[in-house]
Amino acid sequence: MLHGADGQNTNKMTWDQFIKFQRWEEFPERSDNPPMTVDFMFWKDGQKFYCTGEDHGFVIVDADWNRLAYDKNFLKLLETPIWGGRSFKDSIDDLLFAD
Repeated sequence: MLHGADGQNTNKMTWDQFIKFQRWEEFPERSDNPPMTVDFMFWKDGQKFYCTGEDHGFVIVDADWNRLAYDKNFLKLLETPIWGGRSFKDSIDDLLFAD
């Protein structure tokens, strides 16, 4: 069992598993802008982050709710460079997700 920095149970996901977690296969007509069906919390390098909806779009914020990235297109948000030029999608193998 993996744990986040605050001791919460976590797991890892591949990009394909993330797509299934978000149930994008139910929205084939939205392949260029799939919906965020589930808000989620994750850890990178021991720091907690959240991905949620805000201001008619989507955000990735840190534990203090400081906005790191925003886009009205969820897929573009996940492809936006955030950490040293790496996006959420690029970094998915390094992330831990809350159970």
